[in-house]
Amino acid sequence: MTTETTTASDAAVVGAGFAAFANGDVAGFANMFVPGATWNHRNADRLGGIHEGVDAILAFIGTSAQLTAGTLRAEPLGMISDGEGNVAVRMRVSATRPDGRAHDDIQILLFRVEDDRVTSVDQYIGNPAAVTAFWA
Repeated sequence: MTTETTTASDAAVVGAGFAAFANGDVAGFANMFVPGATWNHRNADRLGGIHEGVDAILAFIGTSAQLTAGTLRAEPLGMISDGEGNVAVRMRVSATRPDGRAHDDIQILLFRVEDDRVTSVDQYIGNPAAVTAFWA
């Protein structure tokens, strides 16, 4: 019974973060993270690397939104939790750039949840070369 409750809770934390992002609720999205959380965008593009702390994560997401003139979408396609704080999300990330470039990539995000807050995100890009070209 505890495992099911924890699993639902961990997935709910991550799901609420996706909902906040989709609704443009910056405060709700930020509240999903502990102050020292990290987000590792695992790709060799301009946004790649580890973003440490809520302000850095918000700057990373904000830059993405700015570069795409607000068209950035992150749609969860499936989510699974192990009941021990790990949540894997298969998601579609799509956007367009003002110069006409478009991007639609299936990615995997691994969230670590502790005490109902996210401590880390590891973002694995589906098509690294295409994503790098999109953000160039």
